[in-house]
Amino acid sequence: MSEAVSQSLNDLVFYHKFFAFLFIVPIVCNLWNLYFHKNLVSLNKKIWFCMPLVFFLVAVAILSGLNILFFNFESFSFSVVSMIGLCVYILITEILRIRKLKVAKRTDLEAMKSYVNFCKIVYFTQAILFCLVVSMR
Repeated sequence: MSEAVSQSLNDLVFYHKFFAFLFIVPIVCNLWNLYFHKNLVSLNKKIWFCMPLVFFLVAVAILSGLNILFFNFESFSFSVVSMIGLCVYILITEILRIRKLKVAKRTDLEAMKSYVNFCKIVYFTQAILFCLVVSMR
């Protein structure tokens, strides 16, 4: 591998790790908002505000991870598989959360309380899984 290619790979790995470590920021913000919300309207606005950041970070993690994997296939390991699994889990749970919110908004207060409990579970498991995946590296 030439020096320029090696430097490009190192830069790509740096950017991937930088954006991957930012994954925890919207998760912690959403957990904070879920436990310390004053009313459900402000809670939904704050969580809705973090949603594009979550999808952006998932996209960056997946695309930069695939670039690293295709660029240097020797880097394939269990931690790569676990990070892919985490990204897929976050993507699926965010889609489920949005669908549950659409139903809960149209119904009643009890459905919104169920939605908040669902969100607490989702973001808490995302935070734990993120910490496990990061500790593998």
